[in-house]
Amino acid sequence: MRQVSSSSVELPIHLCAKTIARRLILTVIGLTFAGVLSSYFWLSEFPFPASQWFYELFSLDRELNIPAWYSAFSLLFCSGLLKVISIINRKDRHFSYWKTLYFIFVYLSLDEAFSFHEIFIIPSLRQALNLNPIFFQTWVIPGAILVAFFAFKYLKFWLDLPPKTRYLFLIAAVVYVSGTLGMEMIGGLLIEYFSRRSFITVIGIVIEEFLEMIGIVIFIYALITYLSSLKKSIRLKIYISDK
Repeated sequence: MRQVSSSSVELPIHLCAKTIARRLILTVIGLTFAGVLSSYFWLSEFPFPASQWFYELFSLDRELNIPAWYSAFSLLFCSGLLKVISIINRKDRHFSYWKTLYFIFVYLSLDEAFSFHEIFIIPSLRQALNLNPIFFQTWVIPGAILVAFFAFKYLKFWLDLPPKTRYLFLIAAVVYVSGTLGMEMIGGLLIEYFSRRSFITVIGIVIEEFLEMIGIVIFIYALITYLSSLKKSIRLKIYISDK
């Protein structure tokens, strides 16, 4: 039988939607500025030794660095909020939608960290089918199909959300998808006509990543405000023992 100490320590966590959103926006702006600076170092072919280190650490177009890990953890935070909502709404008729969203954001977090979607980048397929430059990154084809399918399946769920949450979800989705799919397609055109190592292509990459990160911030704000509207108090209990 579990033995629990009679003494306990309360560690209250207060999530203020506006405060968290403001701090995340400042973080996004800082990461974007660092990404722009790293791109300048890349375009100028690393004018001093530390510039290459800075580029690898803050480039918006690379994986396994600070911006990529930030995006992965912010998506994971979304999945945590969705998990809490799904637990609270387990008797709601839309419970399965919340639960599925939780799993989707766990996957998106892992994909942001480890780039699973790059499996679908197949240069030989692009050449064989003579695809338009907007499909330079061939993963956007299955990606666009999945987004369309998701929008169709979740339309009724979205319409049943409270007005403020519905509005915020729409903005977050439009901003995020504009970055992940929209700017990725435009980026294909820019690479085709201006090459990857060009100022205008770099601007496209910066806009793409900025939209993705801001879209996630809006979604986090939407989830926290929705949670606050439920008027529920969440008690988290952690038991610690030596066995």
